Amino acid sequence: MKRLKLLLFGIFLSSYHTIAQTLSDTEAKTTWNELQKQPLTEQSFRKACDLIQDTGKSNLNLSYAWLKDYIPKVQAAGQWQWAHMLLMAWARAKESFGVFDESEILYQKTLRNAPLNSEQYREALVGLVFLYNHWEKADSSAKYLALGEASARAANDRENLAFFYTLHAAYHIPPNDVKSRENFYRQAIKLTEGLNDKNAEFTARYNFVVNFLDENPAQQVAEAEALLELAKDSSLTRRPRFYERSNFWFRNPIPTLYFYMLQQNLILADNSNANQFADLLNEVVIKPNLIPTQTPFFTTQMAFTKATIGQYKEAKNYLKQTQTLLQLPEKDIPFPNYFTAAGLIAEYEKRPQSALLYHQQALEKGSTAAFYFMPAPLYYAHALTLTGAFEKAKNILQTFDTLAHSRPYSATGLYYYQYLAELEKARGLLPQHLQHLQTYHTIKDSLTNLNRYRAIQQVLAKVGLREKEQQVVRLNKEKNARELQIKRERLLYGAIISTAVLAIVFLMLYLRNRQIRNRQTLELKQAELEQLKKQRHIYLIKGIMEAEENERRKVADQLHDEVNSSLALVSLNVSSVLEKGLTDVHSEPKLTKAYEVLGNVSTTIRNISHRLTPLLIERYGFGHAVQDLADTVNLSGKLHLDTLVIGIEENPHYSISFLHDVFKIIQELIQNTLKHAQATEAFVEVVEQPDHTLSVMVEDNGLGLKPFPPSEGKGLSSIRAKVKYLGGKIEIQNAPNGGTLVVIEHLVPRSE
Repeated sequence: MKRLKLLLFGIFLSSYHTIAQTLSDTEAKTTWNELQKQPLTEQSFRKACDLIQDTGKSNLNLSYAWLKDYIPKVQAAGQWQWAHMLLMAWARAKESFGVFDESEILYQKTLRNAPLNSEQYREALVGLVFLYNHWEKADSSAKYLALGEASARAANDRENLAFFYTLHAAYHIPPNDVKSRENFYRQAIKLTEGLNDKNAEFTARYNFVVNFLDENPAQQVAEAEALLELAKDSSLTRRPRFYERSNFWFRNPIPTLYFYMLQQNLILADNSNANQFADLLNEVVIKPNLIPTQTPFFTTQMAFTKATIGQYKEAKNYLKQTQTLLQLPEKDIPFPNYFTAAGLIAEYEKRPQSALLYHQQALEKGSTAAFYFMPAPLYYAHALTLTGAFEKAKNILQTFDTLAHSRPYSATGLYYYQYLAELEKARGLLPQHLQHLQTYHTIKDSLTNLNRYRAIQQVLAKVGLREKEQQVVRLNKEKNARELQIKRERLLYGAIISTAVLAIVFLMLYLRNRQIRNRQTLELKQAELEQLKKQRHIYLIKGIMEAEENERRKVADQLHDEVNSSLALVSLNVSSVLEKGLTDVHSEPKLTKAYEVLGNVSTTIRNISHRLTPLLIERYGFGHAVQDLADTVNLSGKLHLDTLVIGIEENPHYSISFLHDVFKIIQELIQNTLKHAQATEAFVEVVEQPDHTLSVMVEDNGLGLKPFPPSEGKGLSSIRAKVKYLGGKIEIQNAPNGGTLVVIEHLVPRSE
């Protein structure tokens, strides 16, 4: 059922347009009666088709009545091709509104109207197979699919055969027969090579992405983004008249892909890209189409998306818009995602009982098959945890054990382990809580790495700027309206035609001039961006230099204040002994004191040496140097420091200078802990990531961050500058169990 609804989503969006009506019903009826008095010619037929199609946008029943009277007249005149066009359009219209029984009758009439094994005959078979799949009549679908494939192969009709193969792969191959499904999809795509009309190609590739690659998110996303370029083809983006096309065509492919990419980003927990595609969908679907009977579905999904990614204020606005458009009591709203979004908002507002009621209503409404990325019971289980119904929440979560283990790297797996960790924490089971929390963070990190390949800027670069796209749509609408007006009033408004043509020329010149100005503005902004990047690099270098200069001052001060004064004391004692001789009764205490001072000097110089150049890195490796630092700290008795270093020693690509920089960052973080945290325990973890970058984590059990911290000191500013210089990112926050947690990611050697 999921495959079926995804395949037909382009059809669902097809009726989602608002086009201004140019004639009232009275005027349209008058025009229709005049057309019926004229002889049946190609010109009068096209005028009748245009009138039927345009009237149907505001008065569907009137257009159906005209079709019922007009088709027999066309058939009686021997124009079976024209009758075929009208019957196909009528049948598709009935199917799009879910009137399957009437649609079936019309498709059967179309089949009888067309000559056996003609192209029109195969077009009718394609329509019937689509209908029966949509209607969930598998036997009837298989029957007409076999007839269609045989006829298309015999006639070498590549376009319709591609449609049949796509339908075969989507609906008539067992799910476990992966090889056969892929073979049918590949054949369908290959058949479309070289066809001027891209509907068959887009249909095959779209279903291949949605239905076949669903186990490979990275490839699925890449293929879907590639489809955005194909979606701009004129054979897909335009809306043909009845007499221009009678075969299947994929309507509104770009909004369909936006909707699909929105759902995929939510599945991959990529909130940033999900928000971008939600805004794109809002621009091309919701804003231009405020139709009360259709818009609430999309405003509900927008509310659900915004609540999922944490934009609760916008989510509440979309929910209010849905209620306003539907004019129904909240409990009667038919969309389950409405109540899921409301429940997430209630959780955010600390209203757990309201959240529980909303999620319970979502369950009662049923699954959201048209926009589904996580089971509704998971939300309900989380609400039960918040309200203290731990046992019931546990029973519900246990039902998702298998699903979470089979597909952990998805939103379902991510939120399952998050909610399970919260449940175990609420029940006081801290070991289980930590275990599930670690699994949650592992999944989150994996999804984050995957989402790095999916920048929304790359998608926008493929499909063009939205403003340009909207300009093209507006120009097409204006052109169609102008052509219709010219046909109706050719004799009366001859002078207006010339004026309109001139207006088009000026408009094109204006658009061209505007595009040139936009390009110049873009180049200027790009130059400014490059300048800002250079300035940022200079600031980073200055920060590093200032940090190193501060370090040199500290070393100089320590040498002067501690080492120099200590050596002076030793010199004084030794010279005194030399003057008075060893027989002097005070000579031995003086020498003993000199020996102790020399020991302190040795320790001080050793500490300074470690701060300047940790020779242990060169001699014994980075891990040994970090452990030596921990041993030194532990000897002080003020702080117990544990360390963990993974994977660095085996990598020959890390230079000593790079490891030294990383070591200095760790040193300064530990010094901050000793000075300010008042901690008794601390932990340092350094891990080499799969992409050969380093991540550092330092955690303590001290006081943690203050609610309103003062401005950062030089030490923390120096650390941030060094992290930025090494291309990394630093985040400082309160640890879950108290204290401070510092996480540094993506440190790379300078040469990279």
